Amino acid sequence: MSALNPTEFDVLAQAREQLLRAGRGGKAPILQRVAATLGCSVQTAYRKLGQAGLETGRKRRRDAGECVLAADELKLVAGVLAASMNQKGQRMPVATALDMLRASGQLTAEVSESTVGRQLYARHLHPEQLASPTPSVQMVSLHPNHVWQIDSTTGAYYYLPGGRLRWMPEDQFYKNKVENLVKASSDLLTRYAATDHTSHAFRCRYYLGGESAENLLDFVCWAMWKQDECPMHGVPLMLVMDPGAANKSQLMRNFATTVGFRLEHHAAGAARVTGSVEKTHDLVRMHFESRFRFLDPREVTLDKLNEQIEEWTVSYCATRTHSRHGRTRFGAWMAITPEQLRVPASLEALRNAAVRHPETRRVDNDRTVRYDGRRYDLSQVPGVVPALNVTLQVNVFRHPAIDVRFVCPDTGEESWHVVEPAKVTEWGFREGGPVWGEDMRTAAHSVVDEHRNALNRQAYKTGDGLPTQEEAQRARKAHAQAYAGIVDAMADVKATPAPAYLPRRATTLPMGERKVQAQRLNHVDAAKRLRQMMGEAYQPAVYLHLQQQHPEGVPEDELESIAALFTTGAADAPDQSVDHGLRVIGGGAA
Repeated sequence: MSALNPTEFDVLAQAREQLLRAGRGGKAPILQRVAATLGCSVQTAYRKLGQAGLETGRKRRRDAGECVLAADELKLVAGVLAASMNQKGQRMPVATALDMLRASGQLTAEVSESTVGRQLYARHLHPEQLASPTPSVQMVSLHPNHVWQIDSTTGAYYYLPGGRLRWMPEDQFYKNKVENLVKASSDLLTRYAATDHTSHAFRCRYYLGGESAENLLDFVCWAMWKQDECPMHGVPLMLVMDPGAANKSQLMRNFATTVGFRLEHHAAGAARVTGSVEKTHDLVRMHFESRFRFLDPREVTLDKLNEQIEEWTVSYCATRTHSRHGRTRFGAWMAITPEQLRVPASLEALRNAAVRHPETRRVDNDRTVRYDGRRYDLSQVPGVVPALNVTLQVNVFRHPAIDVRFVCPDTGEESWHVVEPAKVTEWGFREGGPVWGEDMRTAAHSVVDEHRNALNRQAYKTGDGLPTQEEAQRARKAHAQAYAGIVDAMADVKATPAPAYLPRRATTLPMGERKVQAQRLNHVDAAKRLRQMMGEAYQPAVYLHLQQQHPEGVPEDELESIAALFTTGAADAPDQSVDHGLRVIGGGAA
């Protein structure tokens, strides 16, 4: 409790004397009058009287400091108070929680608010204690470029269309004036920072358009590439960021895979995990952005702002001593070894790595593949044979070299082999190739060739020894039996028992009557056929019979009956004396 001022002391001194002379029942009105005068509660006025020298002579209660609530009841009170806490730290008063629990039948004893508050503190259950942060652990990085932390933040300023820097006053840009935020959203100035965890060397850069995957990728590539004045560069082994949408985008994940660093994201709301880069933001706000008030906004552009923050970064990291390692930030970063500094081959290769996924290529017959307009010789990569599909990707550290993946068939272990582009002559031939008439040689056998030859010799083995490759080829060309005495071509058929099938009941389908009609011959063809059948017995009356009896054609199956009619001399044979209408012209006398 604070010390009494002279006015309070005079009021309390008079009340002290009155209390000492007051009889039974006369002290309460005095205390109430003092509390009203001082503008405090009766309990506070009583404590102030104690400061003014009032001796009440009351003894301390024997059960003072003891809680009449059971342990479970006290935990219930603590739970209710903790559950009522909002994001601003506002919570339900202890007295309200006690009243609510008593009305709910959860508390069995009457207990004061102050007593419960003291016991909650004594047992570390008070809401203020529960709201304190959890214990932290200081993480260790082993060397410079072991771990980088990257983060972005949008400052309280933005650019107008004319390029002028403008501040965002709180009375114009807040939650109740969203339209102003929307107007400035496309021109918000976003600061990206990258911090080396070991040395705390850092790099910063400003972007327009807010936090996006494109801005993040551009900043990461810029930070990893070597600049003139800043020694910090290279690809870290691990990059830690918050779980923002841009940080977890497919573009960033593919970039990490292709370049070869581990991408980690801390849990939501655990910003202290990236405390190094958060501290960098604080340093920029205090030591650099505090200078904005002394700049002419009409002269500030994005390029100039980035030049100035780069100059300040180089100056700060080169001169300010860090409290943890006792050296300057750049001085500590310079302790990096050649093995720990991984430098990309070019800034272009680094940027392209984000959009280039591992690709599949088919190996040509000469064990080469074509990629990005170049030819690569894969003859030294294990397991590569013609017609095989291989997986490859760009190598950002040795561009235009590529990485070719090999998976061991026995262990499943994956490894990447660096392959340089094949050198060619001015005529497009590979350097070192055999020259006509000087160096005639064949390609070395691949694993497939060796397996093919070994299997071919084994297939035509006779006796105990294996034939030569030439003998096996002659045996195959002569259609000799393969694996004679070893493989029975019908063994599986013979070993398979044929099942006995029960006869099945069937339904006979009714067949309709088929009417076959004989072919009809015209009279001339029928007469020719009859002449062949009858021989010398044929006579002109046969033709006349065909015309009269079969005017629409002669059925072929009736030829035999017609022939029999003229050759058997049957009684019903047609009369052969019938005048057939033939006359002899120029004959004898009438």
